Amino acid sequence: NLEYIRSAKRLNTRQARWARFFARFQFTITYRPGSRNVKPDALSRQFTASEDATRDSPILPPTCVIGVLTWEIESAIREAQQTEPDPGTGPPGLLYVPSSVRSQVLHWAHIARFTCHPGVHRTISLLQRFTWWPSLAKDVREYISACPTCARNKSGHQPPSGLLRPLPTPSRPWSHFAIDFITGLPVSSGNSVILNIVDRFSKAAHFIALPKLPTALETAQLLTNHVFRLHGIPSDIVSDRGLQFTSRVWKEFCSALGAQVSLSSGFHPQTNGQTERTNQELEAALRCLVSTNQSTWSEQLSWIEYAHNSLTSSATGVSHFEASLGYQLPLFPAVEGEQFVPSVQQHLRRCRRAWRERVNYNNCPPINSS
Repeated sequence: NLEYIRSAKRLNTRQARWARFFARFQFTITYRPGSRNVKPDALSRQFTASEDATRDSPILPPTCVIGVLTWEIESAIREAQQTEPDPGTGPPGLLYVPSSVRSQVLHWAHIARFTCHPGVHRTISLLQRFTWWPSLAKDVREYISACPTCARNKSGHQPPSGLLRPLPTPSRPWSHFAIDFITGLPVSSGNSVILNIVDRFSKAAHFIALPKLPTALETAQLLTNHVFRLHGIPSDIVSDRGLQFTSRVWKEFCSALGAQVSLSSGFHPQTNGQTERTNQELEAALRCLVSTNQSTWSEQLSWIEYAHNSLTSSATGVSHFEASLGYQLPLFPAVEGEQFVPSVQQHLRRCRRAWRERVNYNNCPPINSS
């Protein structure tokens, strides 16, 4: 009995040889009745079919079903191959279609009664079963797009494209601005989000560090504290379709201000392109300043905002400070020089003249260099 082979006192030669072999392993042999030992029993009784077993054979081969339908077009292809033979670069087993009969093959695959004007993908799939040529997919698309029967009787499954509505051109600084959030930043002084506010006229920006994404009410309070008290009430606010900007609270807030809500199109961030571009510059500046210690980015945010607004913009040709305030803020007091302004009225006239030039620049069509 194998169950007691390791504890038996007397063994014959064969049993001793096996006991010596089993001594290499740590295991326990237990008896299991045959009614419970179903897995080895099933393996020992596995059925193996004999090689001479009969197999089902189709009554009618598939080639006979499509043979009548494809006989005529196949004859035309074979005849055309005499003048334009198969180059041998296509998939094996497929019939090469010469250029002289491709229109006939497309007509057969798309307009024949047994195909009933299938779409582009189904027509391509049908042709790729038996034939090939280098521009098969392109030719199918062009043929079906020009099919008058499909144009008359098939309805489109895609929604119609909407009309593009350009954003209004601002006439003064901070009358139209765009806002966006930068999220997923390392925690710095309890902050992990940046609110980016960009003036669409002067391209000036405010960067505000936040501990988390604010609600619609908190966003309204932030704009009141950081924008409205400095620049006045806006006429238009551009944003994406975040929960803060699609809520009823935000719409009521903008309605009370008399500001228009301009939401970007779905999956079209170019609508808020000025803010997206400023986000890229802000993220690049953060990487340059805090790459060695990312937990200090909130301390550098004010300096990044000052640098962004004081440097010359390629869009306006002047700094954001100068486009917004009418004069350039110095980077160092030593290079400030003498700022001579005869009167406040003259300064305002100069600002308005610069703003009008900016508006005319935005409205001018691009010059054709050719």
